[in-house]
Amino acid sequence: MAWTRGDVVLIPFPFSDLNASKTRPTVIVSVPEFQAIHGELLLAYLTSNVAQPHPTLDYILADWQATGLLKPTVMKPRLAVVHESLVKFKIGTLSQRDLEKVDECLRRALGL
Repeated sequence: MAWTRGDVVLIPFPFSDLNASKTRPTVIVSVPEFQAIHGELLLAYLTSNVAQPHPTLDYILADWQATGLLKPTVMKPRLAVVHESLVKFKIGTLSQRDLEKVDECLRRALGL
């Protein structure tokens, strides 16, 4: 299946020590060309733990309900590359406003 930047999908997201994973919502941040070449998706971590987000690296989604998320949600610049077959379900798609803010946070986190 072809996925789009900004799609919010459920995947088994790995813990940073790679000892386990947890199924959670993530946002696709790679372009379709990346998926076509590698068969993989580059994803950013989403969490409903909105307490104390970092003021410049984390972003609280403004349009989380329209995206199909159940709770207020924060994008944190934790990235994973997973095979597209690991996508369990598409929740929705970020608004243009939210995707632009996610991009800004990722640029800051990656020094781009």
